[in-house]
Amino acid sequence: MKLSIIIPLYNKEKHVERCLKSLMAQDISPSEYEIIIVDDGSKDSGAQVVQQYAEIQGNANIQLICQKNQGPSVARNRGLEEATGDYVYFLDADDYLATNVLNCLYTLCHQNNLEILEFDTKELKEGAPQDESYSSPQKPQELGVPVMDGITYIAKHDFRNQAWRYFIKRNFLLDTDIRFLAHMRAYEDLIFNASVFLRANRISKVNLDVHRYVLVAGSIVRSKDPKKNIEFINGMVKAIEELHVLIDDLNSSHEYYAKVVNKLKVKQQAVVFALIIRAFKYRLHSWKNINLIFAKLKKLGAYPIDPKIGGIGSANRIHNMIFVPIFNNKTCLFMSLNILRFIAPR
Repeated sequence: MKLSIIIPLYNKEKHVERCLKSLMAQDISPSEYEIIIVDDGSKDSGAQVVQQYAEIQGNANIQLICQKNQGPSVARNRGLEEATGDYVYFLDADDYLATNVLNCLYTLCHQNNLEILEFDTKELKEGAPQDESYSSPQKPQELGVPVMDGITYIAKHDFRNQAWRYFIKRNFLLDTDIRFLAHMRAYEDLIFNASVFLRANRISKVNLDVHRYVLVAGSIVRSKDPKKNIEFINGMVKAIEELHVLIDDLNSSHEYYAKVVNKLKVKQQAVVFALIIRAFKYRLHSWKNINLIFAKLKKLGAYPIDPKIGGIGSANRIHNMIFVPIFNNKTCLFMSLNILRFIAPR
């Protein structure tokens, strides 16, 4: 088996068939790749849609696993347990792939003995016409960057937060025992990817827009549900803690150690910035609870936000220059929270 595609499924009955159709429109034999869908206690008919589609396809290479709701991390880990492919790919049920790309990606991985292969994505709005073709500024059968270890890759390029940007060698994950952190509802991809990159020795990228990221309303990232947002904020705190551990464990003798520490801290500071925005935007915590979060972040060296690297995007962007000083001033934050409680509708 060349490839295992693992898809966590939760309340995506409107989108999962499009995802599956894109996976069947590929230039690789169904006997050479498997699609493992882990239904994570969906409340809709997504699992039935998968089952019906699999029956239409003759159950060629589609496996459906059902479990009680435990979150996407647990679902992905369950899929990995069942996977048999040389490489694994974690895809979301509301996204899809360009046609006829899997054989090219696998061939690049196999010929170069890669542990990780990165590729590009296109962002689409929900309801936009389906974009099945891909484009590449180079020959798609050629790597865009030389093969290098993960620390060097982070120093010279960057690693993206999303797991769906990468093919990963399955035995590499098994040998390193790297998994998604269970019950983490925010930035779990970031921590997984950082862990993988810091342990990998053979990484490269192909400049091919393989993936289609569909902006879907109702996802936890854009949800206004208080319970989901509190789970998300708790996940953000966990991500900040885990990045601190990864930085502490980094090999200090590597020539790019300082650059990679800085890049990981930039990621960490971006999460802190986003956490404060979310907490205040949805007024999810009392001032007492916010102070407890700040105390925890201060022990990790993640708060106050470093104005040289903190914020979203480059530190010299206008919104960072305005908000970072405010976020670092608890008096300003306290006043802002109380103003919001009085003037902003829930």
